[in-house]
Amino acid sequence: MSFLSNYRVLPRFKGVEGVLALDVSSTEPLFGTHFHFFRIINAYSIKTVDHRVHSVKLEVLFPVLGFPLLVVEDLNIHNRISDPLRSFSPREVSSSTPYFEKAAEAGFALLNPPGEDTQFPLTGKAHPSVIDLAFANPPLLPLVKSWEASLASTGSDNIPITITLAAPSLSQKPLRPRWADTDWETLTPVVKGFKVRPHPVLPYPPEAGPVDVRIAQPSGIPPEGIRAGVQAFPSLQTLVDPPSDYPPS
Repeated sequence: MSFLSNYRVLPRFKGVEGVLALDVSSTEPLFGTHFHFFRIINAYSIKTVDHRVHSVKLEVLFPVLGFPLLVVEDLNIHNRISDPLRSFSPREVSSSTPYFEKAAEAGFALLNPPGEDTQFPLTGKAHPSVIDLAFANPPLLPLVKSWEASLASTGSDNIPITITLAAPSLSQKPLRPRWADTDWETLTPVVKGFKVRPHPVLPYPPEAGPVDVRIAQPSGIPPEGIRAGVQAFPSLQTLVDPPSDYPPS
């Protein structure tokens, strides 16, 4: 009740199936900023006859606005940006990529920690996946304190997600590795399988006879110059081309 007494929440139906917006406003500035208003867009998208097109258009989801906007959605799309440890079909990638590109063009940031599953199928052999996505536009991003999927299941295959907004900290804490939160069991074989391409080993310059080295002559040096026997350097082509036994890319 205290929330409703201090804030006004109005639904906005955008005339698009599967999309609902909530406008939250207050007479007092929100989250320690000069904003008195922010919006939440909730979307559910399904595939159409053309697998490359979903029922919710890109322009509806990621408008460029001058006030805080949170976009939460179940678009039924899969992409390595949100789920980097899984392999997806070319069809899945081609249908999901335009959404992430549009979000990036409009300045939105993905709030999901990469690879943290949000859907756990109740039946069948399907694997858990990252399907519930949350994006924040530039005015909202400094206000996002946390994204968590720690609530108990409600009986749906999509788990509840908590996004906490708060006044931005005046003194940012230094970033620290979250080793305790790392899924080492999944990540270890990926790290062990990662190989760094070795640097090519240049062959030692072949034996060569003496070459002439002419030095600018100060006064008193004969005009013939000074001759010195020195080792020849490898040619420029030898430096550029790797040796024949170097593994191909």
